[in-house]
Amino acid sequence: MTFADYIGKTEYDIIHFTFSLVNDIDKKLQNKKLFYKNQVIHYVEKQIRLYVTSLSLKKSLETIYIAEIEQLLNRRLNKLFEKHSVLRCI
Repeated sequence: MTFADYIGKTEYDIIHFTFSLVNDIDKKLQNKKLFYKNQVIHYVEKQIRLYVTSLSLKKSLETIYIAEIEQLLNRRLNKLFEKHSVLRCI
């Protein structure tokens, strides 16, 4: 039995998406394609919305999955913000 079988294919894909999004943001910050915290947050929200709507789920499940993805991302994004000294708009 694999991990994907244990937790379910959808949940496994969501975890994979989350970590690939973190890697994508890290590369964009390194290449200076994103350099404001607001840019990163808007990019993340857009990517999450696009991904979750592509799953064609009920609206209630979409809301739950969006919240779970955001929770997974928060700590990792904060570390990236510190690592790359991301600018903040006040």
